[in-house]
Amino acid sequence: MSYELDMSQYIGLFLQEAREQLEVLEAETLKLETDPSVERLQVIFRAAHTLKGSARAMGFTHMAELTHEMENVLDNLRNGVIQMEARIADSLLSCQDFLAQMIDSIEAGTGDQVECDLLVRQLQGFVGGTSAPTQTDSSGGDQAVQDTASGFESKLTEEDIQLLTEASADSKLFHAKFRLVADCAMKWVRAFMAISAVQETGELLVAKPSLEALEEEQFELEFELVFQSTELQENLAKKLSEISEMEWSHVGPWTAATEQSSSAQAETKPQSEASNVVDATAAIVAKEETAAAPTAPAGPVKKLETGQTVRVDVTRLDNLMNLVGELVIDRTRIAQIGSDLGTKFGDHHIEALTETVSHIHRITSDLQDQIMKARMTPIETVFNRFPRVVRDLAQKLGKDVKLEITGGETELDRSVIEVIGDPLLHILRNSIDHGLEMPDERAKRGKPSSGSVWLSAKHQENHIVIEIVDDGNGIDVERVKSKAIQSGLLTKDAADRLTDKEALQLIFASGLSTAQEVSEVSGRGVGMDIVRSNIQKLGGIIDLESTLGQGTKFSLRLPLTLAIIRGLLVELNSNVYVVPLGSVIETLLVDEKQIERVNGRQVIVIRGLTTPFIDLNNVLESAKSPNESRLGGQRYVVVVGLAEQRVGLAVDKLIGEREVVIKSLSQFCGEIPGISGATILGDGNVALILDVNGLVDKNRNS
Repeated sequence: MSYELDMSQYIGLFLQEAREQLEVLEAETLKLETDPSVERLQVIFRAAHTLKGSARAMGFTHMAELTHEMENVLDNLRNGVIQMEARIADSLLSCQDFLAQMIDSIEAGTGDQVECDLLVRQLQGFVGGTSAPTQTDSSGGDQAVQDTASGFESKLTEEDIQLLTEASADSKLFHAKFRLVADCAMKWVRAFMAISAVQETGELLVAKPSLEALEEEQFELEFELVFQSTELQENLAKKLSEISEMEWSHVGPWTAATEQSSSAQAETKPQSEASNVVDATAAIVAKEETAAAPTAPAGPVKKLETGQTVRVDVTRLDNLMNLVGELVIDRTRIAQIGSDLGTKFGDHHIEALTETVSHIHRITSDLQDQIMKARMTPIETVFNRFPRVVRDLAQKLGKDVKLEITGGETELDRSVIEVIGDPLLHILRNSIDHGLEMPDERAKRGKPSSGSVWLSAKHQENHIVIEIVDDGNGIDVERVKSKAIQSGLLTKDAADRLTDKEALQLIFASGLSTAQEVSEVSGRGVGMDIVRSNIQKLGGIIDLESTLGQGTKFSLRLPLTLAIIRGLLVELNSNVYVVPLGSVIETLLVDEKQIERVNGRQVIVIRGLTTPFIDLNNVLESAKSPNESRLGGQRYVVVVGLAEQRVGLAVDKLIGEREVVIKSLSQFCGEIPGISGATILGDGNVALILDVNGLVDKNRNS
């Protein structure tokens, strides 16, 4: 009997699991240099073992071989045969680089053919060509778990036993029992691996549950196989022990007598006695996870709860979010219609409609919240990339750098997560390359030879604030001004009028760099420009503080989501626009006489503070609004905040706050300066959403 499986359907799940295990490998390996504890080694070993098992199941032999060599090194470290040192950590991290390449290659459909023979020989050199002892070595006897002590109950029927009794007269039969770990992601794949291993050595006679039920994953965590084989029991145990995500497994000879004995034990044996029983006829295979536990379970293992989580394709969440967005638009429209009908008529049907609209509002709000939460991802998925980058960069530059990360559990929408990684990485690289001094220079200045970078995230109102702080040299404001003048970005007079805060913002200008020389890390003066551009595309704000000789702090303020926002609706030249509420500081009604000019720019004085004033009619290049005259020489002003800067935007009318669904314009209209998207209002009309950062830039450059 043979069983074939189309593994291509599991590629997506395999890649997802492989990347998760790779993240664990990298994060824990980086900590291994300072904390080579057995517990940490066990975590790394388990991740490598799971990755190896999955790769073998999917037929990716190169990946399986590389992770096997990693296991050998980790096992020698775990057993104290070799000691942890930098070159071993480097090799293990190199393995992870190769594994990442293999994963990318598999995703691209070109398999796992990545040349890594040199690295494999290097790993073999660490362990002197020896292989890791298998999990069934006699030394691991204390890891054995007796099958009856595991609480496993055979599901063989009387009919099965009769069939197997007849078969056992002609050849030797084996009975293999398996229990998967509670969070096993690919139960059928693990069962298939066991079936394939069995079929390589003999013929499968009975599977419980049936093969069809196994394939449909219509089983909890346990399954059993009875098969005919001439292979040695020890070899079978070794082969089956290599299947990952097994909490427990056991293989032994099957006879009618052993089956009856096993059934009798399961029915009569007190649990307290089970832990003392040693089945001399059974070769027990304990998983590495079980081996790491301080004591073997003394009685039947309590079945863990399953089904608490489920993996969902990201595109499904995106589609759900889009549908919720449409629902929010219709909700707003129905509310508007209900309000209009209420004003016009006012009978009991309208009251019923109003109540129904209110109920729909609550339901859709709850639905929106739940979908939003489902899309939230901890920012540690981005932060976890950085320790490796910092380690490699510090080694390259000859610096000693400590990176401290806090707030990794802070959640934000995955659409923001996808974009924020590169800007953060660039700021970190700049901080290490330009900010932190060389160890001898730090010593001369009375600083610790090791430079520190702190990366943190936290929620603040409806935003997330990410800070990157270093204790390096800080930014020389006068040098920034000088470079800006040399680059032609501004005149000397203009530079002299800048405050230190304003001058620091020049480092975000394209083409400006204060680096002494261009390196492959930084120095071309384009990175920070892209950083600011990417942050602004997210509707975020980047701020900068620096003290010469003491260090620099970058602060990023980002929206939690890009899908649905609260906005202030304003009217301008009879058109409705949306100002993201996160940028709004206050609204004012000012007399036109209060508008003054300083250096050719319009400003207003708000509580003694001079604030730039921008007439949106001019920036958006629309005609003058006829409404201006009706205000008796007064203008509505929306004061928005850009980091520490305040800007007043003149509009014709304030309408009120609304929750709006952001619709992209770029695929239809291209990028429009000052406009970040559009939304559909309750009356069915379209309103443009203002990009406050873009508006200010456009006004500055006009």
